[in-house]
Amino acid sequence: MTDGNNSPQEKTGTGGAIKSFLNPIVAIAFAMVLAIILLIGATTLGLDKGLVLTRMSQAEFARGLITYLFAVVTIGTAVVLVVSALTSDETPANERRFERGKEILSLLLGVFGTIVGFYFGSEVAAKGQTEETIVKVAPLKLSAGSVASGADFTVTTYISGGKAPYKYGIGFDKDEIKAETPVDPNGWITKTLAAPKVTADRAALVRVVTEDADGHSTETSTPLAVKAGP
Repeated sequence: MTDGNNSPQEKTGTGGAIKSFLNPIVAIAFAMVLAIILLIGATTLGLDKGLVLTRMSQAEFARGLITYLFAVVTIGTAVVLVVSALTSDETPANERRFERGKEILSLLLGVFGTIVGFYFGSEVAAKGQTEETIVKVAPLKLSAGSVASGADFTVTTYISGGKAPYKYGIGFDKDEIKAETPVDPNGWITKTLAAPKVTADRAALVRVVTEDADGHSTETSTPLAVKAGP
């Protein structure tokens, strides 16, 4: 009689379970599942300090994580197929399973290739394009809309966009103006000028030319009424 605690059936069942667990295919699948469980557990207990699951709401992080997980699954599937082909017996059943595995891998490779192509294409496009911001100058504000010939007045404006530091130049009418004066780091331009000396009342065009660090320039102007002196 065989001892009930060591029956052949129980030995066979235990040995079969251990043999199945030591199967490389099962071990790889178990490791993948265990990694996911550990990640969820670490997040639940606060051990990952909000570095993974709590950042999934961020689009950039989520896209990167999904791509990473998809790569792991695809590569893992390929490894499982290779190990299966090297360790399994050549039986019709195993061959059918291997064929089904190849079909799944082909599907994963197609999707993974699309993702990788998108990322590489986006990177090349980003490097090939130079992001430029137009230099903008606010409308000129004069301390007075009308001044006497040769009298002082103040011009105020604000520059933004482009690439700092900026330079500016101010003149009248058809003067040749060069942007050579540095703009205050806060972007404001305030300049006191003397109105042109005229013998008859006329409108003078106040012009401001600005330029950013990349050499992009823009110009803005406004009329000033100048009254003839006595």
